[in-house]
Amino acid sequence: MPNFCSQCGASIDTGARFCGSCGKPTQQAASPPVQPPPSQYAPPPQYAAPPPPPQYAQPPQYVPPVPQYNAPPVSQSSSMPVTSSKSKVTAALLAFFLGQLGIHRFYLGRVGTGVLQIILAIVGYATIVVGVGVFVLWALGIWILIDFIMILVGKFKDKNGLPLK
Repeated sequence: MPNFCSQCGASIDTGARFCGSCGKPTQQAASPPVQPPPSQYAPPPQYAAPPPPPQYAQPPQYVPPVPQYNAPPVSQSSSMPVTSSKSKVTAALLAFFLGQLGIHRFYLGRVGTGVLQIILAIVGYATIVVGVGVFVLWALGIWILIDFIMILVGKFKDKNGLPLK
């Protein structure tokens, strides 16, 4: 495509700096700016850093804690927990005299472990002839002794988690 002088309109050679007719400098067409090729190590735009989090107009509001449903009830007059209606003395006597039958656990509402103590006693006496029952009864005796001591020191609780009176 031939170039023409902007002053006189004469045809100009492609590489000439001045017009041959009028002597005016030629205006080279401005070439578009050369952009460097994209770097092969630059992250794509979808992986750019996320925008900063929005600033809140108000600080976060306080949310009260959710009440615990398994917590022991608290009496209205004091902050001390309510005690169970079951007697500590009765539970201790039942554990001492009828502990192998788990009666003290039935009395306190712990039926599942009371049944387990009865089953261990039956298995222990049924297998005492073979020698295995001695170990079962020994383990049951340790369990009952621990229950008895915990009842006496006040650490044993009823099925609702309340201390004995």
